[in-house]
Amino acid sequence: MKIAIYGKGGIGKSTISANLAAALSLAGKRVLQIGCDPKHDSTRLLLGGRRITTALDYMKEVPVALQRLDGVLHQGFNNIVCAEAGGPEPGVGCAGRGILSTFALFERLGLDMDRFDVIIYDVLGDVVCGGFAVPLRKGFADRVYVVTSEEFMSIYAANNILKGVRNFDTKDHRLAGLILNSRGDSEDRAPVMRFAEKVSLPVVRTVPRSDRFRRAEIMEKTVVEAFPDSPEARVFHGLARSVLGSPRFYPAISLDEHSLEQTVFMGKEPGPGGEIEPRANDGPDLSDEPKTGPATGTPPVFLSKSMMTREPLHGCAFAGALATTTQVVDAITVAHGPGSCTHIAFQAIFSAGLRLHTQKKMLVPSQLNPAVISSDMDENTVIYGGNATLARTLETAIEKKPKALFLLTTCPSGVIGDDPDAAVEEIRALHPDLPVIPITTDGNLRGDYMQGVLNACMEGAAALMDSTVRPRPDLVNVIAEKNIAYNAEENFKTISGILHKMNIRINCRFVRNTRVSELKGFLRAGLNLPAYTDYFGRIMADFLKERFDSPTASLPFPVGFTDSKLWIREIAAFFDKEAKGESLIGTFQGRYETLIANYRNALKGKRLMIITYVHNVDWILEAAFDLGMVVSKVCILNYSQDNRFTTRYPGRFELETDYPPRQRDKDLNRLKPDILVGNYTPKSLPFPVHVDTIPMCPDVGFYGGIAFARRWASLVKSPVNEGWKNDGI
Repeated sequence: MKIAIYGKGGIGKSTISANLAAALSLAGKRVLQIGCDPKHDSTRLLLGGRRITTALDYMKEVPVALQRLDGVLHQGFNNIVCAEAGGPEPGVGCAGRGILSTFALFERLGLDMDRFDVIIYDVLGDVVCGGFAVPLRKGFADRVYVVTSEEFMSIYAANNILKGVRNFDTKDHRLAGLILNSRGDSEDRAPVMRFAEKVSLPVVRTVPRSDRFRRAEIMEKTVVEAFPDSPEARVFHGLARSVLGSPRFYPAISLDEHSLEQTVFMGKEPGPGGEIEPRANDGPDLSDEPKTGPATGTPPVFLSKSMMTREPLHGCAFAGALATTTQVVDAITVAHGPGSCTHIAFQAIFSAGLRLHTQKKMLVPSQLNPAVISSDMDENTVIYGGNATLARTLETAIEKKPKALFLLTTCPSGVIGDDPDAAVEEIRALHPDLPVIPITTDGNLRGDYMQGVLNACMEGAAALMDSTVRPRPDLVNVIAEKNIAYNAEENFKTISGILHKMNIRINCRFVRNTRVSELKGFLRAGLNLPAYTDYFGRIMADFLKERFDSPTASLPFPVGFTDSKLWIREIAAFFDKEAKGESLIGTFQGRYETLIANYRNALKGKRLMIITYVHNVDWILEAAFDLGMVVSKVCILNYSQDNRFTTRYPGRFELETDYPPRQRDKDLNRLKPDILVGNYTPKSLPFPVHVDTIPMCPDVGFYGGIAFARRWASLVKSPVNEGWKNDGI
C-alpha cells in the first residue's frame, strides 16, 4: 500500500504522516515513511528528534561507488523505516529536481519496496512543479490524502493539489479523501465542508486542535507514542483502520478560482481589514497608472524575427551568444551550465573554423580555438544552486588574464533560478578593473540563436564601449557580419581593399575577430557599415542609433556591379570623397563589361528560375539580364533571418514571396527553365534541369555575379543527363 499525503506547507502533514505511520506499525504493519519536503522534518518525531542524513546530502557527500542504502534509511519508532529527501537552502537550486534525484537513488541502490506493507510519502503541496508530483507521476502512490484546515489558503492549496492529481489520474482513481487538521474549536468548518461537497470528496478524519500535540513534540515523539490512550491517538488509530480497510476512491475534481472563492466565502471576499465585503464586478481598468510603451519613454526591446513573429525557435540563445562573444579574441567566455551544452555550441563554432581551414586554407583562431570555460554544472549543482561553482569558474578564467569576461547561462541555470548577477558582483568587488559582463541567454528560455547573437552584441560587446570617445576622420565600423559564414574573412578583405582606395580605414568589427580595445573605441568611427541589411542588420543599426546615436549606412556590403557602385557613392558622399569614389567605379566598369561579354553568347535567351531563402537577389538578376537571359520566376522562401524582399526590377519576372516548396514541381513543368538556382541541390526533380546553388552569404564586390556567369556558361554546354543514364534505353 503506497500512500501520498499532500498539503500546504505548515498545515501539519508531517505530524499527521508520522502519527499515521506509528498507528499502522502498532497494527502490525511494516512501514516506510519518506519525507519529500526540503525542510526534511517529516520523520523527526519517529526518530526521537534525531536529524538524519538526507538522500540529497548523502549523494553530495559520498562517492557513487561507496553509496549504500543504510546510509539513507534509518530505523525509528516500532521499527518504522525512515528516509528524508532533503533539499537546498531556501532561494537557491531546485528542490523538485531533488525529489527526482532521491527516487532515482533509491532505485539505483535497489530499495525493495515490496518488503514493506505500507509506504507513506509526505509531500509538500504548495509547489506544483513536476518534481513534487513524482509520487503521482511515477506511479509510486496508489492512494492520495489531502490535508487541509479551515483557512482559505489551505483550501486553495488543496484545490491546486487536486488539479495535479487530475493531471496524472488514470481510469483507476487514487484520491481517498480529505483530512481536516483543525486550527481550533472555534474555527468555522463550514468552508471545508462546502469545498468537500463541491469536489465530491469525503472528509475522512478531523484531527482536533490539542495541546497534546505540542507536548508530544517537546518530548520529540508522536502523540500515538507519547499519549497512547488519548483521544488524539484514537483518531489516528481510526484513520489507520480506514486506510487498512477498503476505502472508496474518487475522481479528482477541482474548482476554478472564482468558484473556489464563491464556495469558501459564500459569494463574499475578505476586505482590506479582514472583514467580509461583497465581491466587486470586474470592470475596465480606470486607474491612471502609467502604461509601458513608447509614450512613456520605455526603451525599445530588440527581438529576433522568430521571437517577434512567434515562429518556432531556430537554435538556442546560448549557442548564438557563444558564437559571438568568442569573437572577442582577448576575452574569455564563461558558460554556466552542463559541459555538454558548452561542447555542442563549441563544436558548431569549431566546425566553421575547420571548414575555413580545409577549404580556404584560412586560420581563424577565434573559431578553431574559442576561449570558453564551462562551469560544468552537474546534478548536485542543479539541486543546490550553482553560484558557488560559478564564482570558482570565474576565478579560474581570471587567472588566464583576459581583457574582459563574458558570462552566459544555459537552460538549467535559468530553470532553477540561479542568480549569476550575484556571482558577478562578488567577482567585480575582488577585481574592480576587469570588465565582467553577464549576458541574458538561459539557453533557449530567452529566445533563439539569433536572439542570443543580439543579446551578446547589445548586452555584451556594447557594454565595453566608451561613450566619451568622439569620432575621428575617415574611420568606419563594420557591423552585422555572419560569424559562421565561410567567406566572412574574404569579404572583409575585399571591403577593406575598396575602402583603402578611398583612404578610409576600418576601426572595429562589431562583433567579429575583434579586441576589447577596439570595442572600447567603437565610437571613434563616424559611420557603421552593415555587412547585411537583413533583419539582424536592421536591428543592429537601430540599436546603435538609439543607444549611442551612431549612424549606419543604408546599404549592405555590395554584391554585383550596380550595388557596388551605389555603395561606394553613399560612403564617398558621407566622407566628402565623391571624386575618389567615381574614379574607383570607373576602374571596375570596363573590366565588368569585358567579363560579361565573354559569357553572353553562351547564355543569351536561356531561361532562369530562382528559389531561395536569400531576400536580396538583385545581383543575380543583374548578371542574368546583362547576359541577355530570361528570368522566368523568382520564388522567395520564408527565412528565419529576414522578412523583407525588395528588387530594382519589378515587373520583369513572375514573383512569389512566402513560396510554398510543394509548388516547385508544378512551376518547373510549366516554365521549363534551362537553369534552376537555389540554396541547395534539390533531389527528385520532375525532369532533368541544370542546377546551381546560391550561397547564403555571397562573395561581395563588383564581380559577385560573374562567378555565376562563368558556371552557367559551362553548365549549358554540358548534357543535363550523363550519357550512361541513356544506356539502358
